[in-house]
Amino acid sequence: MKKLAIMALALFSGSVLAVTENVSIEPSSVVKPLVELFVLDVSGKEMKLMKSTQLSRSKPRNLCIAISNVEIYDQNRLVEYFVSPAPMVMTSPGSEIQVDENKKGFLVITPLKKSDIKNNVASKCWKFDEKDPIGKYKLDVQFNNIVFKGLSFEVLK
Repeated sequence: MKKLAIMALALFSGSVLAVTENVSIEPSSVVKPLVELFVLDVSGKEMKLMKSTQLSRSKPRNLCIAISNVEIYDQNRLVEYFVSPAPMVMTSPGSEIQVDENKKGFLVITPLKKSDIKNNVASKCWKFDEKDPIGKYKLDVQFNNIVFKGLSFEVLK
């Protein structure tokens, strides 16, 4: 039931850009912060963007979060609150994790330096394995002072 947070910023920045490049912004419009939740197939030499927020624990897939159109400082903070469908264990090297008493809620606080953020897109990926619960997960994300609520994804067998 291990979670391995993968800071694949440089490795998949092309995939992140592919997700966010379809956003059109008119000069007179206000640019709104954007969060994208997506799955990467990491089975080959090149990572492949999947068009779903469902991932199989038995396949080499990572769940990734990309945040753009936000102000980036020298020191930033990414906060993720996961709610799992069943008790589990979560790890993330370089992050502080606070676990709810029922072991279903996880507050993950990750410091991000400006140099860790490529192309003005803050990102983080997670790997799920066969010990992680199958089902729907809820996720809220905060990058510095910008909050994104109501995200979700599903882990399949």
